[in-house]
Amino acid sequence: MDPSNLRAGMAEKLAGEGPIDAETFNAACFMLTRSLEEIEFAVPEAAPLIRRLLRVCGRVAIDMGVESSSADVWPNTREMAIEWIDEALRDLGYGVAGAKGDQHDQPG
Repeated sequence: MDPSNLRAGMAEKLAGEGPIDAETFNAACFMLTRSLEEIEFAVPEAAPLIRRLLRVCGRVAIDMGVESSSADVWPNTREMAIEWIDEALRDLGYGVAGAKGDQHDQPG
């Protein structure tokens, strides 16, 4: 997909009747992050939060949703997602804690 015409290419792919693939999903997340600059949010913290969450969504889709994906990389992908979500929350004065209250606690 030509980056200079990302919106038109994305609209065409999303308008199709077939399912979208992980690469298209990731490209949609990227396109949406670029469009955040055009939105006037009531609070300045909204755009960076949305940007980081879309980044997480796109990355997880690519790591887990392409034909060559392997469940073996899930622990690394999950940790990366948690770290990026934690970064987004820390900018708002919060943080990620595991179920037991430990930072980044992973299920055993």
